Amino acid sequence: MAFHLEFSCTNNIAEYEGCAIGLEMALSVGVEKIKVFGDSSVVICQTQGKWKTRDEKLKPYQVHLEHMAKCFKEISFKYLPRDSNRFVDALATLASMVECDPQDKIRPSLVEKRTGPAYEELVNLLTKDGRPWYSPMVDYIKERKYPEYFTEGKRRHL
Repeated sequence: MAFHLEFSCTNNIAEYEGCAIGLEMALSVGVEKIKVFGDSSVVICQTQGKWKTRDEKLKPYQVHLEHMAKCFKEISFKYLPRDSNRFVDALATLASMVECDPQDKIRPSLVEKRTGPAYEELVNLLTKDGRPWYSPMVDYIKERKYPEYFTEGKRRHL
């Protein structure tokens, strides 16, 4: 899954967005224990509590990540310097080099657009029945059932 941020942000905000999106995706599939590895010393060290967040624009992100971390039974954050990311870089390079036959059926990548910061989404975290926003997706994957209040359009979208 890929995301496109359609709002102006600093590099640090983009790093926080990436972390928040990754945690949202893990929660959406029912992950209970997770190890988060990141090459942003700001995000990792602030989330670990080693560094204090002084930038006012980053404080809501830190609060948001702390709130999301409570949704996991077990979570840890580990800083990996950028020069330790050779494996990830190699995978990205390989993925960009894959050639596909036009006859092959390829599942498309979903690119979601984010028009505002992740922490602003807190308002919409619960569905009409009081469950997390991603519950309809998990229910559909596990049981192939839609919420009763879903319209035909929402069903197709899901």
